[in-house]
This record gives sequence, C-alpha cells and structure tokens, in this order.
Amino acid sequence: MRRTILAALMMLAAGLSAAHTISSERRVENPLMQYTLGPSARFGFTGHVEERLSAGSYLYLRVRDSAGARHWIATLTSTASPAEDVEVRIFARAEDFHSKRLGREFSPLLFGTVRSGAPDTR
Repeated sequence: MRRTILAALMMLAAGLSAAHTISSERRVENPLMQYTLGPSARFGFTGHVEERLSAGSYLYLRVRDSAGARHWIATLTSTASPAEDVEVRIFARAEDFHSKRLGREFSPLLFGTVRSGAPDTR
C-alpha cells in the first residue's frame, strides 16, 4: 500500500513538473506589442464616427478627423455610435492588418481608446 501511494505521489509530482515546464514555454505575449508606437509617436485627435463594426470583443470605428481624413480605429470598448463626435487616443498602428472575424483588410489600422463626446473647442 505504501509503495502504491509513493508511486502515485511521484507520478503526480512528475506530471506537475512537466505541466509547469510546458506552460512556462507557452508564454503568451501581448499581440499588440509588434504595433506599439513609442511614447513620442502616440497621438490623439477628435473626429466624427462614420461607421461601427463589432467583431467579438473588438470594435472597429471609422472616424473622420477635423481635416476630413478617415481612420479605422480598433478598440476594446466604446459607447460611441455612428454620427457621434469622439476623442481618440492612439497607441499602436498596423500598416496591413487582416481581421479574421470580419474577413477584411485594414491599411492602416490604428489601435487606441475612443471616448464619446469630443471636447468643446470654442
């Protein structure tokens, strides 16, 4: 009986050790790290939401800035709806980004935060 318990404990310890080795080898990195802009390259702007596409936990917004340029922004959460003014803070940029969920390309795609209601500039 003791020998059986000892063998079971040794197998359990070996299994836990192997599981720890496997899990530590599979460390998941932040997928945005490859697109992250340096602190001096980050920027913000105000604009107007023209289109909103939901893709799982991500939200893609097409925003027209005050100069008339259109930008696609991917964000995790936003209450912004089409035809709403927003304030955008950009921290990452992908030149050619393919969304598997939406089945389309974005070039470029900006990653950032989007807040409803642009500040009053008067």
